[in-house]
Amino acid sequence: MSIIQRLKKLLTDMRPPEPDDLVKIRTYDTAGEAYVAKSLLAANGIPAMVSNEAEVYSPQIRTGIRLLIFYRDWDTATRLLENK
Repeated sequence: MSIIQRLKKLLTDMRPPEPDDLVKIRTYDTAGEAYVAKSLLAANGIPAMVSNEAEVYSPQIRTGIRLLIFYRDWDTATRLLENK
């Protein structure tokens, strides 16, 4: 199977997120920033989770602090985070 065929298969096999799937909405440099955003969402009734806060702080492997939400809350959470 060629690389093009593999990519096409990978892209067509991907399913859209379900409403109850956790998805990353933002990535932050510090846990403090992530928790401020989480608090904003919680104050508006949107449950959120901070992930990766204990990561190793090495420039080569740094992936950031992720803010996760349920996919069903994506539109509302995006508006709130853009207007903060």
